[in-house]
Amino acid sequence: MAAYTSATLVANYLGVTLTAGQITQAGVTAQAASDWIDKYLGRSWQGSSPVTDELQTIVGDRVYLNNRPVTAVSAVKTRGDYADADVTTLTSGQYELLDAINGELLIQGWAGAGSLALVTYTHTGVTVPTPVGLAATIIAAAWLAPAMVGVPSGLESIALGQNDINIKFAGHTAGEVAVPAEALTLLGGYRTFVVA
Repeated sequence: MAAYTSATLVANYLGVTLTAGQITQAGVTAQAASDWIDKYLGRSWQGSSPVTDELQTIVGDRVYLNNRPVTAVSAVKTRGDYADADVTTLTSGQYELLDAINGELLIQGWAGAGSLALVTYTHTGVTVPTPVGLAATIIAAAWLAPAMVGVPSGLESIALGQNDINIKFAGHTAGEVAVPAEALTLLGGYRTFVVA
């Protein structure tokens, strides 16, 4: 998988020269930011074409593929969402690529909850758009910067008063990842929503 940014781009964004250890950490952070973006957007530019047996949940009678635009679907298999479920290979007449640009596949006759599809297809979506790459750089830099200066992640402010210290953390709850607003703005046009 190819990250959407690199240690060099993160260092340039931060305006610093990284040590060897920081370069390694920046590379890890760049990949983590890219993976987070894929999850957030519900799509990816990290894969190569063709894709074999991409596992997707069937939503009604539709499947939404990760890599787009899709050029051709060569095989579709279905199965239940449980261990050792039987796999059924569909004929080409049982599925149809409805929207190649958005990777929307119709599986005719399937509307069961808890069904999965394994789809083999080709696509041309392997070049990350510039705004997505910049968002990855911004996110990776935001995640890396606190570690470089020894500041705890998510720290908003420290105030020293007479006989006390007040530490305030950023307003995100446990389990959430702090992502800069400007990165979310850049990603906004690439996010897809599935209404089931």
